[in-house]
Amino acid sequence: MKVIVVHDPLFTEEDSWESHFSSILHGYVESSGRTDCTVETCNDVSLMKTYFQNGYITKNDKIVFPNAWISCIPYIKHWAEIYKINVEMIGFWSRGCFINTDPIYRPYRDRNWRKVRERGNFRCLHKSFFISEYFKEQFRIYVSKKVFPERLHVIPFPLDYVNLELSKYSDGFIKQDVIVFPWFKYDGFQEQIIYDFIRVFPKTQVIFAQEHFPMERSQILTQIARSKVVMLPYDSPNLGQEIYECILLGAIPVVPDFGNFKEMLPKEFVYDLEWTRSIISYCKYANQLTDFVNNLVVNYDQYVPLIEEYKSYMYECFFDSEKVIREIFQ
Repeated sequence: MKVIVVHDPLFTEEDSWESHFSSILHGYVESSGRTDCTVETCNDVSLMKTYFQNGYITKNDKIVFPNAWISCIPYIKHWAEIYKINVEMIGFWSRGCFINTDPIYRPYRDRNWRKVRERGNFRCLHKSFFISEYFKEQFRIYVSKKVFPERLHVIPFPLDYVNLELSKYSDGFIKQDVIVFPWFKYDGFQEQIIYDFIRVFPKTQVIFAQEHFPMERSQILTQIARSKVVMLPYDSPNLGQEIYECILLGAIPVVPDFGNFKEMLPKEFVYDLEWTRSIISYCKYANQLTDFVNNLVVNYDQYVPLIEEYKSYMYECFFDSEKVIREIFQ
């Protein structure tokens, strides 16, 4: 059996989890000693047509799309049908119009063509995977509707490599009274919150990565490793990789209470979305948010057992590759 992992370089960000996907599958094949399986990466969609034409792809193979949002899926499905090779196609959905608050992937003015296009991708795939029940349900409501519900599945995404990458930062740092805002770009409202934090916490160091631009990823991870709290003021649900990285580095990720974050984190680490919904709401609830964060900083040691608990929980439920490997190589 051949497993062909298809990437579109236009939509595969450097060092994203999608770019590590093939390596994880390769690692399994090598460590298991299986001689009946091979893993290939394809970044040239035109090459896939050649594979179908010359019979290189067979019905026993599998084609995997780490990013099921890409545009080439219908082409590959078309070639599979034209050459009568019923190869299994699997896709992972981490973005799309089903995340209806995402400022980038939400359809402009709610244009329906986006939903239709993503529905087309979905109908080409034999299986579609989501990291949480929340995303799966959102996709069903906005995209797939009542068509092929049996093709929708929840599965941990294979981010094992994150644990290995961060292991060199997890020891040797003494936790300090530090609050980190790790992003390179914030909107005007979020910047106001940052500077208000600097005012409210004179004895706590507030690190604003944007002020130190350009900071390398290693520098940011070092700052997180020595901090007690990391502010992640998301405005839409996401895969949660940044949250997982904070947990692995022993820092408390503070996020708004909406979407899939309710599945990922304990209530002690999430704040009421209304507190930061707008500048008006922040003016009303600023004291609640700063008191919430101050409690986490001051009483950090009390939360260490909860951080350790969620290291295991997040890995097993959201970022372990075992179930993906079993699904692909079964």
